[in-house]
Amino acid sequence: MKKFAIAVLALASITGFWGATAAFAGPIEDRQAIMKGFAAPLREAAPMGRGAAPFDAAKVKSAMDQLAAGGEKFVTLFPKGTEAGGAVKTAALPAIWSDAAGFKAAGVKFVTDARAAAAATDQAGFAAALRTVQADCGACHKTYRASAN
Repeated sequence: MKKFAIAVLALASITGFWGATAAFAGPIEDRQAIMKGFAAPLREAAPMGRGAAPFDAAKVKSAMDQLAAGGEKFVTLFPKGTEAGGAVKTAALPAIWSDAAGFKAAGVKFVTDARAAAAATDQAGFAAALRTVQADCGACHKTYRASAN
């Protein structure tokens, strides 16, 4: 029983914000998990940004804080050698490595803008801030991610 409890505690300690064992999967899997992890907070926040759901500052802060935390980690997950992906397919473009400073700057802008959106105090302010965050996503994908087609 004691060994089982230790195993459960060990498993609990390696599960992170984005799900089970993301820290041990590898950089490509970790960055894919972070991108997938952005879906839930955006699903929560986007209707408030459109005015389709009542503005809730606590929910906005939680959602945007999740995006900021993911963004901080995300830009660190592109070490040399992960360009081609190997057995794991990646949509990352070579520009991430050839323009590493630009990629990191885009990540910093995303995190900064997500934090600003988290501080919104009303629907109008949040709507504007969310549009900026979404524009950051689009700009980064356009420059650093291969088309899904």
